[in-house]
Amino acid sequence: MSPRRTSLLAWSLAGVSLALYLASVPLYLLSSSDAVPGIIFELLGGALFLAFPVVGALIAVRRPENSIGWVLLAAGLLWNLSGAMDYYYEYNAASPGSVPFPIGIAAINSWLWVPAVGLLGTYAFLLFPDGRLPSRRWRPLAWLSGSVIVLLSVQVGFTPGPLEGLEDVPNPFGVLAFPGMESVPYILAPLFLLCMLLSVFSLVLRYRRSRGEERQ
Repeated sequence: MSPRRTSLLAWSLAGVSLALYLASVPLYLLSSSDAVPGIIFELLGGALFLAFPVVGALIAVRRPENSIGWVLLAAGLLWNLSGAMDYYYEYNAASPGSVPFPIGIAAINSWLWVPAVGLLGTYAFLLFPDGRLPSRRWRPLAWLSGSVIVLLSVQVGFTPGPLEGLEDVPNPFGVLAFPGMESVPYILAPLFLLCMLLSVFSLVLRYRRSRGEERQ
């Protein structure tokens, strides 16, 4: 893309993240029973996640070939979308029937944490700082990380049973009810953690081997 279109796309994604956060504020205020200090702490905590899309946009505009900027933009968008969905459901819980499709929104939000955590826990380390893998030998880990993120998202999003944190609400998208499905999380969850640990290890190795500008 041209620099102008790249800049427009990057700042548009950052703007969507900001809009999602701003939209979540009134939903939280209308549904919260916290004291003022708790409200301030909660809103400031959510605002911290805006750092990801802002920094991502700055990198994407100045170095569009560096995938780190786009990773941060995607992660920031997912985190702020998840936060807005959280408050959307809480607002409905405080005022039942006030918004449409609260259960569907909660079900979608139940698995959004997987790609949000996965992007920051794997690719942000694997690709830092130049947006490329340390070497071709790390390609299997990159492919494994992406596969695990997708499979774990599907497993969390489509497994029958109560939604996480909402024990009395069944998952409306629960369709993966076949023998042995209950053992899948015990395989994917350790793989997910392993991918993140190896990604961090790749950054440690890269730092030890780096020189000059890259080391700075």
